[in-house]
Amino acid sequence: MAIKLLVSIVTMGLGIFVSVSPHRAAKIWGSQQLANLASERRALFIRWYRAFVIFPFLAGVLLAVD
Repeated sequence: MAIKLLVSIVTMGLGIFVSVSPHRAAKIWGSQQLANLASERRALFIRWYRAFVIFPFLAGVLLAVD
């Protein structure tokens, strides 16, 4: 029970961090890929990076509710 709650808190925290500051998160975890992109493709990468973080956040919420 405690492990599930801990994992859900970590995934929700990660989701919140990436959704609030996707550019900083992309620099941390995707720095090489982000540096190689052109500016218009970089903006699209950041937008999709933010969109895909919804899935881990929702998984953390569902795990906490379970």
